[in-house]
Amino acid sequence: ALAPFVGSDYFLHILILCFIWTIVVAAWDLSIGYAGIFNFAQLALFAIGSYASAMMSMNLGIPPIWAVLLAGAVTALAGLLVALPCLRLKGEYVALFTFSVHLALPTLLEKGRGFGTGGATGLLGVPPIEILGVVFRTNNKLGWYYLSLCVAAITVWVIYYYIASVKWGRAFVALRDAEGFARSLGVDDQKAKLVLFMISAAITGVGGALYAHYIAVITPRVLGNEFFLLVMVMLSLGGMGVFPGAVLGVFIITIGNEALREFGQYRLLILGLLVVLAAVWLPRGLGGLFKRTPKAR
Repeated sequence: ALAPFVGSDYFLHILILCFIWTIVVAAWDLSIGYAGIFNFAQLALFAIGSYASAMMSMNLGIPPIWAVLLAGAVTALAGLLVALPCLRLKGEYVALFTFSVHLALPTLLEKGRGFGTGGATGLLGVPPIEILGVVFRTNNKLGWYYLSLCVAAITVWVIYYYIASVKWGRAFVALRDAEGFARSLGVDDQKAKLVLFMISAAITGVGGALYAHYIAVITPRVLGNEFFLLVMVMLSLGGMGVFPGAVLGVFIITIGNEALREFGQYRLLILGLLVVLAAVWLPRGLGGLFKRTPKAR
């Protein structure tokens, strides 16, 4: 809470990105980490939330704050449409199908100029969010810092201290570790997966919407290999299904990526090397260091 008073605007910009990516990666951790569903459409859902909020506020005149919330609903519906075919698939086939959604979306956005996507150039000048008379423009780093911090904190609390700890959360873990045994205990696997996809997608959509209104520009480039790699590295390095792995991964990779800018394209090689080292030395990621192992009796 005191960081804005000791850092520059650039420092706050990096932390704002950390908070926004925390929302997205924590939502991904819910599906791939706790439920073991290899959903590789996470960045596609992020883009859908970004475009939905931007299009509603720019083309339909909906106030941005409401557009952000509606973007979560739109992305939840998109998550449902992605999840329905996945109910008939298992393991790597889920990964292939969801990744195909990710690969197909940039072309749809580029060809959808007539629907208001802006085509290859995307949407420029996304309007700022306004809450109680406070306008959160891109240059309002202080306002955006506290807004993104609050949303990220609420997201982490909802995912890790509510969803993952209640009956639904235990059902997700049971389906991940022993699907047949979970079914024998009465867990409805199809209902659980649909609910999971929709919750994860809705949270991701809100994160994407905040990103669009903060940056004020959204293009199909957000679905590029660099963004996909960074998000994957964040979760892999932090650790899947272990709190606070996703949060640690986001902060380390986001700050590290900015610190390595001077190395150009080599920074991706360095980040990839970090993933390899983490896989060898920290198979459960950094979050595994906080996971207590019961002592043998």
